[in-house]
Amino acid sequence: MIIPLRHWKRPDLIVLLVCVGIAIAMAITRLLAGSRLPRASLHVDVGLSTLLISTVSVASSREAVDLSNLYLFVVVYVILYLPPLSAFVHITAAGVAYAVVLALSTGRVESPVVSWLAVFGTATVLGVVVLGLVSVLRVDAQRDPLTGLANRRMWDERLAMEMERSRRSGTALSVIMIDLDDFKEMNDVGGHDAGDRLLQELARAWLAALRGGSDFLARLGGDEFAVIAPGSDDVGIRSLTNRLNAALPEPITISIGVATWNGTESASDLLRRADHAMYQIKRRRPL
Repeated sequence: MIIPLRHWKRPDLIVLLVCVGIAIAMAITRLLAGSRLPRASLHVDVGLSTLLISTVSVASSREAVDLSNLYLFVVVYVILYLPPLSAFVHITAAGVAYAVVLALSTGRVESPVVSWLAVFGTATVLGVVVLGLVSVLRVDAQRDPLTGLANRRMWDERLAMEMERSRRSGTALSVIMIDLDDFKEMNDVGGHDAGDRLLQELARAWLAALRGGSDFLARLGGDEFAVIAPGSDDVGIRSLTNRLNAALPEPITISIGVATWNGTESASDLLRRADHAMYQIKRRRPL
């Protein structure tokens, strides 16, 4: 955006430069310390940005320049980085702020209502488009493209959530690690297409064997799968592993390792125990 400053009056120019300086300082702070700042600081950034845009919009209206389109950056930012309810609150606040700007610019803005609708009508359309794209990208980022199951990223998020829930409620939590036996040989003999079809078939069969709404199946990579089983202790997890084995097509076999969370260990330690149990089973299989 190019702003003609040559004929701006000194007070309005000072307001603009101060606001730009604050915006640059905010950007540098976010760049240097963003990961160390609490998430709540995003709300401060958005609120201050709305205030700065409103301030420069009042100043620019006296110079017959319209900077109100800067509100669109607020809309895009909150949709990308904040939950839907928080985004709605900030967009509403920006709409109210622009209405105040127009009220303060009476006589300098033709058709204030039309101006408001032009900016926030565009913001609404832009928000819907960006929200749709973000939703699609989030789903793609959390799903395995071959099987449609959750991928490692989504698995890590879900495990952290279930561990916190188990910690609060005191209920059991178990995980299952699954590895197909001789999958490399299957690929070598039948080809990768046959291997892909087998993985898809297993994903469908195991989803049908799980308890709907609680057990969580993911493909961690290659021929490695995993299940989170909330509410399952050492006894309950055996019933689930039996169902997973029963769903296998002939002559496929798998190695399964299970671990029940002890309530204190980290997610990585829990998975390491399940992984170790799985490889112990695999080593005991005949060659």
